[in-house]
Amino acid sequence: MTHGLVDFRVLATLAVAGIAVLDATPVAQTLISQPLVTAAALGAVWGDWRTALEVGLVLQILSAATLPLGARTPEDYASGGVIGVAIALMAATLHPFEMVREACAMIGVVIGLVASILGVALLKWQRRRNEGLSRWCEEALAAGHEGALAAAHRAAIVLSFAIGVAYCAAWLALSPWIAKLTSVESLRLAHAWNLAQPLWLGLGVAQLLHAFVQRRLGRAALYGMALVAAWLVLMVGTP
Repeated sequence: MTHGLVDFRVLATLAVAGIAVLDATPVAQTLISQPLVTAAALGAVWGDWRTALEVGLVLQILSAATLPLGARTPEDYASGGVIGVAIALMAATLHPFEMVREACAMIGVVIGLVASILGVALLKWQRRRNEGLSRWCEEALAAGHEGALAAAHRAAIVLSFAIGVAYCAAWLALSPWIAKLTSVESLRLAHAWNLAQPLWLGLGVAQLLHAFVQRRLGRAALYGMALVAAWLVLMVGTP
């Protein structure tokens, strides 16, 4: 029964990763791909809201601080958010002690950040494949194939979902070794987590002020409410 439950959680995590990557592309473009949203979903799946929201909150702040300047491709926090939270949750299931769980949260943030940076290469590769689909679609439509547009759209959707699932699965395969590292270095990682908390808070407040100065009041209000809600859940505690 326990093995089946773990399998379900892993499969659900991979599904969330695929949906997040889909949402980060022109398929949907909603808030589902935001790290705090996917963290809430994974917290429900794994039954550990505290660890999930701790990691998701930090990755959300880092994501909000990322700007797509010029031709620069921003970090892939859609995938990184899922991967970082999932790694932290998988490690936390093996360590019931509070200090080690803080270490799990710290390693989850680090893994999520690294996965987001490395995911840029996948984003660029995906864009090249989509450009190829666009050229094929134009040629097919010119040749009289009316279903080419729908076929290209379906192919892009399948590609995005597959990339999200495969990339997340590759990282989850490393989770046993990451969990061992978390256990061995739990004291240092927990200490680093406590030292870094003022930094996360400062970055979050800075993003609120930035949105307010730019008169993006709706964005500032939504972002602020999400941070406050997550903070209240963490302070009140979860079973």
